[in-house]
Amino acid sequence: MVLLSSTWVIVGTALDGAGAGAVSAGRTVFSSFGLLALVLMSRKRQTTPSASRGVPDRPRRYTAWQLLVLAGTGVAGYTMLSTVAINLAGPMLPSLVLSLSPALVLVLEAATTRIRLNVRTLIATCGAVGGAVLYIVPRFNGAADANLAVGVLAACGAILSMAVYSIYFAHVHRHFEGALAPRILPIFALGSIPLMVWAWLDVAAGQKVEPSSIAMLAFLGVAVYVPAYLLQHRLLINAGAAFTSLLGLAVPPLVGVASAALGTAAAPGGLQIAGIGITLAGMVLVIRASFTGSPIENELR
Repeated sequence: MVLLSSTWVIVGTALDGAGAGAVSAGRTVFSSFGLLALVLMSRKRQTTPSASRGVPDRPRRYTAWQLLVLAGTGVAGYTMLSTVAINLAGPMLPSLVLSLSPALVLVLEAATTRIRLNVRTLIATCGAVGGAVLYIVPRFNGAADANLAVGVLAACGAILSMAVYSIYFAHVHRHFEGALAPRILPIFALGSIPLMVWAWLDVAAGQKVEPSSIAMLAFLGVAVYVPAYLLQHRLLINAGAAFTSLLGLAVPPLVGVASAALGTAAAPGGLQIAGIGITLAGMVLVIRASFTGSPIENELR
């Protein structure tokens, strides 16, 4: 979560020297290069005498449908919709909408797997979401324009897109224990294509891209996103989409603290500190439940 929180600060700085299309494409393209480097290094190790003694885990290849859904929802769809939401409504309102994603994922995961929700986990998740809302709302400046409604709709589309991706990725990789970089790479490579088209259209329209922004995006994609995505996807497989989505509620407070430390935003007030406490309490309850049993009851309806 610390890695994901740092991305918000870096992306905000990169946007000062590049358009939204270029920044979106840069995030995924450089992440793809980082994943590709890991895959190539892994294959090189497997060709050594010591590694050749064992047979590496070779999961089934993605079907065309699986790859299209995963790339379209988790990379292209989410990145486009979240960027549009921030451009039209500012960063705080999309953050508020996105904070509702754990509850949405929990309900969708229960519906798609046809198993019963754990009531205590549901209450703790709603409490954590409420704490996140309590943290975000005081940061609104109250400024609204004609594009606000479109921005809200885009943010709603973004959380739905990521919810579908999280649940579907966990389903496709159920019981998978092999290396994740070769599994994530094709998703990001395919999902980067429409984002690269968006970036090209921005540049063709006269949008400049500063070298400093490119350097920040390269660092972000390789050094930050790659380890963050590997951890995130491992959690999706081992702990489930609802649990992983809940951990994302720690991002807005961490971003707020980092922004205050850098002097780019005011320090959190009393109400926001209370919201952080409520969110952390809800997260702790769900994490404890995950060690005593599944966040969703393992019982068919």
